Amino acid sequence: MKARVKVALIGFGNVGRHVALELGKLGATIVSVSSSRGSLVGVDPETVIGLARRGGKLHEHPRLVEGVDPVEAAVKAGAEVAMITIPPSYQTGEPNRSIYYRLIDEGVSIITADKTVLAKWYRDTMKRARSMGVYIGYRATVAAGIPAIDMARGLRGREVEEIEAVLNSTTNYLITLVKNGMDYQSAVEKAIEDQLAEPDPRVDTHGLDPAAKLAILASTLGYEASLEQVEREPLDKVLEDPEQVERLRSGEPLRYIAYAELGKGIYKVEPRWLPPSNPLAGVTGIYNGVLVRLEGEQVLLSGPVGPAWRTARVMVTDLLDYMEYRVS
Repeated sequence: MKARVKVALIGFGNVGRHVALELGKLGATIVSVSSSRGSLVGVDPETVIGLARRGGKLHEHPRLVEGVDPVEAAVKAGAEVAMITIPPSYQTGEPNRSIYYRLIDEGVSIITADKTVLAKWYRDTMKRARSMGVYIGYRATVAAGIPAIDMARGLRGREVEEIEAVLNSTTNYLITLVKNGMDYQSAVEKAIEDQLAEPDPRVDTHGLDPAAKLAILASTLGYEASLEQVEREPLDKVLEDPEQVERLRSGEPLRYIAYAELGKGIYKVEPRWLPPSNPLAGVTGIYNGVLVRLEGEQVLLSGPVGPAWRTARVMVTDLLDYMEYRVS
């Protein structure tokens, strides 16, 4: 199947390069590509795919124009949809928010792996998108690889009471490494080496990443939630405590839990010792799990997340949805 859609890529890191490769398989037309260094407009998509295939940086392309704004590039190239894989900006929300809102105002739909804007301004962003008749796909923002957003959408209108979830594969991986005998700092270094953690892992270990995902899940369910409402307790204070580490190595399940009592507006991310009967106790390594309690029962979703190629494929799922949305 050939996807007759014009796509702008905003972000050309590990995930962005895999998105380019997936678009090549799908037959979509890449009309512009942007990174922090500049943009390509009107370039042969095959050269972009070739660059992605060999793991190249965008600035290696001879036709990169430095300083060209990504929204300007997308609009100039006639993009119908922008696929965004830029880093989060949780402190100020910029330039992410400006990029999203300018794209929406130009009538360009958005498919994103970036959590920033939806974690901080979900309702405002969706209202703006509806007013302009554009699509926003964001499956890849929460536990990419398992259909967490689809589950949340499918439970809207139900009496959902609580969310208890392991939403950050980096911290789950760190817990597993420490449990298996590694000290915390060595575990962090290995997670960075394995490309499961950023050079500054505090985005994960201080709870910003899982808090953003929790806010997006709750917002998808129809609740007023934002990143700023989520209380966060760091994981490292547990994994650097010899007594707590001994407790972990004795077999007691520790997980970095994102938790919400939706009716009460309680949102938090914290290390928790779980009873073995809790289904999340079995979620280890690079797996994530979402446990939803509703109507006297519970629904569990669990599976692998990442690496970059899987996130890219989840974004393609959104692109297929966009194509149906456009036709309808």
